[in-house]
Amino acid sequence: MKSVSIIKHAATLSTTDADKLRERLKGQFAEGLVLLDGRLDYLGTVVLPEPSAAVELIPAPTEAGSGSPFTIVRRSRSAESLAEIKAAIASGRGPGIIRPFDELEFKLDTGEAVTAVCGGYISPTRARFVFKDALGDARMNEDATNAGGYYKSKGRRHVLEEIYPHLPPELREIIEPRPLVETIDGERVEYADPLWIPSGTDVFGPLKGWYAEEPDSVQLEIFKTERGRVKERGGETVNWWLRSPYRGNSTSFVDVYTGGAVDIAYACISLAFAPGFDL
Repeated sequence: MKSVSIIKHAATLSTTDADKLRERLKGQFAEGLVLLDGRLDYLGTVVLPEPSAAVELIPAPTEAGSGSPFTIVRRSRSAESLAEIKAAIASGRGPGIIRPFDELEFKLDTGEAVTAVCGGYISPTRARFVFKDALGDARMNEDATNAGGYYKSKGRRHVLEEIYPHLPPELREIIEPRPLVETIDGERVEYADPLWIPSGTDVFGPLKGWYAEEPDSVQLEIFKTERGRVKERGGETVNWWLRSPYRGNSTSFVDVYTGGAVDIAYACISLAFAPGFDL
């Protein structure tokens, strides 16, 4: 048996173009890789008998008179600069360049490689990104308390003072500070941070009983499956902090468990951080 990679194409093709596409794919199956116009878009895996026989691509049912549609999932590399990405997002053309689940790769000035995933668009001119994997452990507070919320937490200072300054300067220049809202001791506190950790609502949506209503947040596309909420560090899955104080006591913040489920931990425990930013 032999594993090969296949691609599904989303464009609506004429019958002639569809036939040409099938022939091109058949010729590449033997190599175990499918490329279209020099771009590697999406790899899925199927198993063919050995020796491999001719492969027939079966299009989805279509209305009479239409072409043959296929589904495309783009994972292609692009050479756009950060300035070009930012300009496109600011003008409302962002989805033409970067879409949910697309990734930005860069290095911190420490040399550590980071991948940020586009979590979705929270407005036509603002895209939200979250680190794909987690950075090192830190506490949310020295003591087991969530008093003062994220606003007054040691975890917030860790993000702003020990992570944010290490981002590439060209990225820091185009980040849009995110407006954040909390109610602390009965008072509404509004502030804005360029780098933050996701809220419970960002990751799980509203969860009654776990954290207070978070009007500054909406569940991101990348977190709508349990698998999408899993973070790794050094090849191992880790628990990672969220900025939402746990509603059930005064000692804990919400976090994401290794398998992607909601969890809580004492604020004085060290867990991983996976920050986010807006462009």
